[in-house]
Amino acid sequence: MSLSVGDRLAHYDVTALIGEGGMGQVYRATDTKLKRDVALKVLPPETAADPERLDRFRREAQAIAALNHPNVVTIYSVEESDAAHFLTMELVDGKTLVELIPPRGLSLEDLLALAIPLTDAVSAAHERGIVHRDLKPANVMVGDDGRLKVLDFGLAKLRPMFSSRSEAAAAPTAMHTAPHLVLGTAPYMSPEQAEGKPADARSDVFSLGVVLFEMATGTRPFRGDSPAATISSILRDPAPPLSEIRPDLPSDLNRVIRRCLRKDPARRYRAALDLRNELADLKEQFTGSKSMPAIGARVPRLSHVLSLRVAAVIGVAAAILVVAFKLATERRQPSQLPLPTNFKQLTNSPGIEWFPSLSPDGQWIVFAGDGAGNRDIYLQSVTGQTAINLTADSVDDDDQPAFSPDGGRIAFRSSRDDGGIFVMGRTGEAVRRVTREGFNPAWSPDGSQLVYATSRLELRPANSDGRSELWVVGATGGEPTRVHEGDATLPEWSPRGLRIAFGQRLGAGRQTNVATVPAEGGEAVAVTADSAVSWNPVWAPDGEHLYYVSNRGGSTNVWRVPIDEASGRLLGEPEPLTTPAPFAAHLTISADGQRLAYSSILETQNIYKLGLDPASGEALGDPVSVTTGSRFWSSPDPSPDGQWVVFYSQVQPEGDLYIIRTDGTGLRQLTSDQATDRVPRWSPDGDWIVSFSDRSGRLQIWEIRVDGSELRQVSGTVGEGGVAAWSPDGTRLAFTTGASDPESPAGNACILEAHSTDAAVVRLPPAPPPDSRFVPNSWSVDGRWIAGQNWYSRLGFSVYDLETQTYDRLSEFGEWPVWFPDSRRLLFVSGGREFHIVDMSTRVTKLVFSVLRDTLGPPRLTRDGREAYFSRRVTESDVWVFTLQ
Repeated sequence: MSLSVGDRLAHYDVTALIGEGGMGQVYRATDTKLKRDVALKVLPPETAADPERLDRFRREAQAIAALNHPNVVTIYSVEESDAAHFLTMELVDGKTLVELIPPRGLSLEDLLALAIPLTDAVSAAHERGIVHRDLKPANVMVGDDGRLKVLDFGLAKLRPMFSSRSEAAAAPTAMHTAPHLVLGTAPYMSPEQAEGKPADARSDVFSLGVVLFEMATGTRPFRGDSPAATISSILRDPAPPLSEIRPDLPSDLNRVIRRCLRKDPARRYRAALDLRNELADLKEQFTGSKSMPAIGARVPRLSHVLSLRVAAVIGVAAAILVVAFKLATERRQPSQLPLPTNFKQLTNSPGIEWFPSLSPDGQWIVFAGDGAGNRDIYLQSVTGQTAINLTADSVDDDDQPAFSPDGGRIAFRSSRDDGGIFVMGRTGEAVRRVTREGFNPAWSPDGSQLVYATSRLELRPANSDGRSELWVVGATGGEPTRVHEGDATLPEWSPRGLRIAFGQRLGAGRQTNVATVPAEGGEAVAVTADSAVSWNPVWAPDGEHLYYVSNRGGSTNVWRVPIDEASGRLLGEPEPLTTPAPFAAHLTISADGQRLAYSSILETQNIYKLGLDPASGEALGDPVSVTTGSRFWSSPDPSPDGQWVVFYSQVQPEGDLYIIRTDGTGLRQLTSDQATDRVPRWSPDGDWIVSFSDRSGRLQIWEIRVDGSELRQVSGTVGEGGVAAWSPDGTRLAFTTGASDPESPAGNACILEAHSTDAAVVRLPPAPPPDSRFVPNSWSVDGRWIAGQNWYSRLGFSVYDLETQTYDRLSEFGEWPVWFPDSRRLLFVSGGREFHIVDMSTRVTKLVFSVLRDTLGPPRLTRDGREAYFSRRVTESDVWVFTLQ
């Protein structure tokens, strides 16, 4: 049914045609009864004539009308007149997002001001089970009053799902292809929509990612000369990094959009709420606003924001002049901090590209990547885009490459032939073994020797595979010589061959510092000695500075400190070199000191659950995520009734306790102060949660009720407390004490009465050497056994028999064992990659579940043994390079 200006439909006088498309025509009209202007959407005849589609249309319109969200256009009614079926809707006067996006994209402030209410609106729909399926700039308007509105919400569901890619290609493509076209999809489709598969909330997240990319750059991430070519690009091509188009935007925004645009829906944000919270965090981080915008808040007019920005630029410029004058008149240091410039992203493939090593001339780089399935070594020009796979002939993992000082050879770690250090020519020829052990090789400055660590370290020092020593071996092989038997990772030889720098974990805690040791062995000298996690040192070519990675100052980034190469003595204070990386690692510097490359790491860590057959221990299907988003959730423990799970946040912020329903709903925060609370454990009666916390000034066991009340310390009679395990009746707690415990400086395990602040402590005997320190983790259901970690040796785990008061080493590998309900079998994690079950009576170990690349955290079982909860860390990395001026 086509209407003209002046026509009347029911009691609505048509005043203008607004738009038309596959879902019908939209008119501006006057409601003669209520004396207001409205929008009329008249359905096409094929919809009105199909009873099933018409009935579904009515149901969906009612659901959308019930949203009542200030950023969603309001549906007033569903009506019928003269055989015409139509909607009456709120009329929005203003401009579409298409008209507001400038050719080079919006500023960060303007983008977030628009994106947060946009994702608010979509989030409200997702919470009611409504999926839009047609999100695009043309369906987003900013009214003359400054309020953002999402149009056509949910009505795209009426369009039949495409049964083939050719049908999808024939769909309308964009608002620009025909005048007044209201409905268009192809450039903003998710891959599953393009392939005709069912689309859920994650499909909207993909479309939001496309919209955000266009808002940031003024261009779309997926383009083609035809609808079919555009869809092909969506299905095949990675989105270009924002940094290539807008290097002024923060890398965190690139990370957020990149996650939205994952081809695999499981790797996107689960719903728009997770995306909205990420954007709100960005707003707080980069615009200085500490409050999230209220739902339905009006968007600041862009012209007003622009004028404010001009004023801010003038103010910042004045401040820069003042600072520059102060520096010029006051700082007279002979060696000034270099300015990092010309940041360039060298790799952008999905997955991991890391451990870069620059050639001495700074023109080439080798790195490890997993684009071919297994991990391989790649060679690439720093000015090019095409990487050459140097180890394509090996199906085993090859990792951690290092250019020789003359640039002619590459040392690397490989898992081929049971693993070790290997050396090959610059272009991958003449591969030969050097050692049968070791990780992270580094060359002596004359190229005659290699230093390596005995334990793997990829990213986080606290998660490296046990105690690590430093050994030196000839570059052509031979008998290795131990240089340092204390803990040491990621070694680096100094330019004149005098010293070796490395990262060193201190004691059993998470603290990691940088140290150096004479190249021939001897006493180590500390470079850093504070509470920050500092590691991954590399020497400046002149030997006058040591660069390293540290979370000193809050975020993990690059620092340097002046140093005397001969003695390791520090000559000044540490200085930061800020990079745009969310997490920088694996530093490498060119021989002239002009270029520094690094791995820009993106990690997420969420809570998962894995179904288990309690009788056989076999895994039932794949793990299911309980949480989503970019925050680091850790150490989950399910409630006794199996309805909730408690965990803590490792970052953003660190050390707060949370609980959530096991279906991923009802997230609630229990603690929110400056204290760091870790590793929560649910009491057997379900009423209490204990964790170890530093809120008293040192680590102690604290308990809190599930509703967040009655927070109190329960380990007041010991010097220090760590991970706790409940007795099955809930009356006692077993935990380990720290080295600061005056009565047990070795850190023995102990047991005390629960819910008491002054209960007597029963100390367990020390574990047999070389373990000494036993960390209780799980108390058997029959009450007889406590399973725990062999902390110092980190070689497997043991169980303590409360009747005989003796220890029994149950496994020579793995950690964090937890009992099944039968008090006979234990589930444990090994190497962050595998879950195993061991039978205490037979000592037989069985693999239950494994991952190739991700990192699995300690598992915890439900009371019936049918589900295991754990954290799962997903890591992505790209190689970046910058110039030091």
